[in-house]
Amino acid sequence: MDGKIDWEPAGWVFAVVTLSVLGALVVVAAGRFDLVVFGAPLLGALAGAWWSSRPDRTVRVSAEVSAERVFEGDSITLRVALTAPPGTELLDAELRTGAELGAVPLGMRQLTPEVLHGEWELHALRWGRAVIRMRVTTRGAAGLLVGGAHCAVTEVAIFPNADRISAVPRPMDLPDLLGVHLGRRKGDGVEFAGLREYQPGDPLRAVNWPVSARRGRLHVTERLAEQAAKVVTMIDASGDVRQPGASTLELSVHGALAVVQAALRRGDRAGVVALGGVVRWLAPDLGRRHFYRVVEALLDVQPGSGAAPSNADGFPRTVLPRGAAIVVFSPLLDERVISAVVDLRRRGFGLVVVDVLRAEPQPRPGADYDPIAIRMWRLGRRGIRYRLAELGIPVGTWSEGAELDEVLRPMSLRPLMGSRR
Repeated sequence: MDGKIDWEPAGWVFAVVTLSVLGALVVVAAGRFDLVVFGAPLLGALAGAWWSSRPDRTVRVSAEVSAERVFEGDSITLRVALTAPPGTELLDAELRTGAELGAVPLGMRQLTPEVLHGEWELHALRWGRAVIRMRVTTRGAAGLLVGGAHCAVTEVAIFPNADRISAVPRPMDLPDLLGVHLGRRKGDGVEFAGLREYQPGDPLRAVNWPVSARRGRLHVTERLAEQAAKVVTMIDASGDVRQPGASTLELSVHGALAVVQAALRRGDRAGVVALGGVVRWLAPDLGRRHFYRVVEALLDVQPGSGAAPSNADGFPRTVLPRGAAIVVFSPLLDERVISAVVDLRRRGFGLVVVDVLRAEPQPRPGADYDPIAIRMWRLGRRGIRYRLAELGIPVGTWSEGAELDEVLRPMSLRPLMGSRR
């Protein structure tokens, strides 16, 4: 990757020119024109040298990173080689990584005035796509020019870590897919469902011989089919509230990934939906490869306020299949997201909501009306919870210090019932 150098005269050149002009004015005022004739060629030579020796503007960047995809908490090594145009000198190189990465310099080597090699150890601090840049300072034209360039070095994808949980809500109505959950449909399984008389075509292995001997007619044992569930995690990215520990969006992303991982581990199909900012959809699927597709999709989730639909019409049918269990991670601050959750419930989906807001507004010093406003804000929050509870949507609070498993377990004891309205 190349960077463009913006050349400009060095600071001392402006000082010399300013002093020369002032000196010339003083000499002219004193009537010593001979001194002006003596100094003018010197200024002309300085200006000519500055104009004729303008170097090239391209600085070449070669980067090598030990891994381009890492998880939070991992460390990688970055090596960068900078090559300035001939006749110039590299003075300094500053690495800029953003909030996703922490950089520790391991060493800088100036091989020649034009070539600089640097090595850094990078620590993945936060999920996202980290763009690594460099600010390069150069000098050219024998010190008459100084320049700066912003160079794009490389990009590192930092995947969020997923907590290992076991409690994942599941719907009451399971699709006709092989899985580990006991459904209401009769089929091949191990759980007893009932007895009935033998019918032509029933396999002999299903015949219950003790019951058949007692009743004098062949009877077969019916069993409940083991089916898979479809689980969709929904991330409220309409905003991002900074709070102690982790922001609301960070909690939502980590929680959604943990649910997806747990659902895929038990053989279910899992998907993800992000609302607000950069909207991403990923229909439910299964397998390890699908897990990494979900992780890749979550990297592009950014907070925003212009893309959150307020009803189910904004969701593709393949993303929210009928009968899926939906786990919503939200601070419950955007009315559009709340309206979308209510509409999904009324259309027959089973939902649970995990409240990721851990902070509340603080009164300003000396403001008498702030405590009243905060009390009204709390009442509004209770009203939202009551509104969701009336629709049969359980709401759990992911408070600081609590594990996500503790929040989801009470909501996972029974299958989620879909609304019939």
